[in-house]
Amino acid sequence: MPPLFSTTPRTVVVAVDHPLYSWPVAGLEDRRGLLETVVSAGADAVIATYGTLRDCSDLLAGCTKIMKLDLATLSVGAYRDSEFRLGWTVDDAVRLGADAVLTYVQLGTDGELDALVDAAHVAAAADRAGVSYVCEIMPVESAVYPDPFQPDAIAAAARTAAELGAHVVKTSMPTPPAAVSLATSCDVPVIIAGGELTSDREGLLRQVGTAVGAGAAGVAFGRNVWGSTDPAGMVRALRAAVDQPERRLSS
Repeated sequence: MPPLFSTTPRTVVVAVDHPLYSWPVAGLEDRRGLLETVVSAGADAVIATYGTLRDCSDLLAGCTKIMKLDLATLSVGAYRDSEFRLGWTVDDAVRLGADAVLTYVQLGTDGELDALVDAAHVAAAADRAGVSYVCEIMPVESAVYPDPFQPDAIAAAARTAAELGAHVVKTSMPTPPAAVSLATSCDVPVIIAGGELTSDREGLLRQVGTAVGAGAAGVAFGRNVWGSTDPAGMVRALRAAVDQPERRLSS
């Protein structure tokens, strides 16, 4: 059982790795304060960088620590697409006490094959080290994937991650959200990424409830947690939507 699901069958993950490749990031100026807030509010896990895990480990007791192993070129002012490359190893993550590692595969880009090869190597290294591998894998808008939220494309991404050896898949919310059932047939827990910041919090939570009701194992949100006006409240709302999707669907 991956550590993300050692205490609960469904998980709420908060991603705080964004300043590695983009700045400024409103809501992440005070990383220690944000981590204390989301952990106290009930986040099961955080996705963080080497530096954050090294410097803020005292705030993460009882929380699953997922270390991002890859990086991209820095964007200042506005996020821009960039390929990701491995910057750290599974051994680095183990030395910091990480429970899991993560890499990012963007399907449909020029660097897709390199990212898939990196993912394969990390999956094998994670097994040797006894930690879990979270494969963040999703289609991106491109000639290959004109609609990156198309259910079959997301299902293909999830199945590829399972074949690579991922213990957990992080991928996009398909359109419609109930179609995530196609992806969850990959026989590996699938958690849903938060995507762009939205002002329609209730609509997003309804989508989460639908996706979890259709088989998703939880969420991994960044911007829609720390970018909101109430990060703690958003974590608690996600906790409720993930743990009791039927109540969210009936509301």
